[in-house]
Amino acid sequence: MHDSDTEQEQSLLAAAALGSLDPTDLAALEQVLVRSPTARSELDQLREVVALLPYAAPPITPPAHVRALLMERIAADQAARRSSKSVSSPSRTSRPMLASLFSLTVVIVLLGWFTFTLQQQVIAINETNQRLLVAIEQLQASVTAGEERQSQLTTQLASYEQQLARLNEQIAQERLLVSFVSAPGVATRELRPTRGDLAARGEMYMYPGETQAVVIFSGLPPLEPDRIYRFWLSDGVQRIAAGSFQVDATGLATLVITAPREVNTFTEVMVTVEPVTNPTPDVVEVILTGTL
Repeated sequence: MHDSDTEQEQSLLAAAALGSLDPTDLAALEQVLVRSPTARSELDQLREVVALLPYAAPPITPPAHVRALLMERIAADQAARRSSKSVSSPSRTSRPMLASLFSLTVVIVLLGWFTFTLQQQVIAINETNQRLLVAIEQLQASVTAGEERQSQLTTQLASYEQQLARLNEQIAQERLLVSFVSAPGVATRELRPTRGDLAARGEMYMYPGETQAVVIFSGLPPLEPDRIYRFWLSDGVQRIAAGSFQVDATGLATLVITAPREVNTFTEVMVTVEPVTNPTPDVVEVILTGTL
């Protein structure tokens, strides 16, 4: 580096420390600082020296009018600062208030939104409950209708079972009748009317030594509901009731009797007309009789 360059560099550093560089010199200084770290260190030292220069000069008492002007200027500056503080103080105090108002507004808006949401949920729950109540009422009505239908079916089934029982009983009776009538060795006894105006008769089928017998009646007039036909067995000493019956519209009836002992031990049979509520009246009407 030439001496002229060194002098120019020192001049730039000194001017930079004093703060008197123009834009052209400032650009030249930046190139110097990039190129030479020593120059940067020297510039820092020069700035420290410049900062200490005011303290190196001896203290001088200013003239009275200069000091007075200085004090007036200081007082004016202080008054201007207080005025600036008084003007700016309302804004400083209003900021927390504005923040509080903003926070309160946010809370109010959130509470309103939360309340609205809860109301919508309550309305939705009420609507759901109403739909459930309607569904429960419909289900209860369906269950009630089902129970009534089941009761009707139960009653109808009981009626069918009764009819079936009667049919089975009738079939069993008819089978027994057929067995008595068609079996070999069966004995037949005839029952005749006691009145000449009565065209009725009976045929009794029995086996010697058996307690059961079958009697087929024809020509008997139908009776009132409070009266019945009753069949009797007699051995000349004792009379025993062996069954009761009604006839159909054609006057026919079949009676299966079960005697307390062998049928052939009795000597006489008869048919009487009696009240339903009094099975052993003292005076009865005998309309058919027969001997065994």
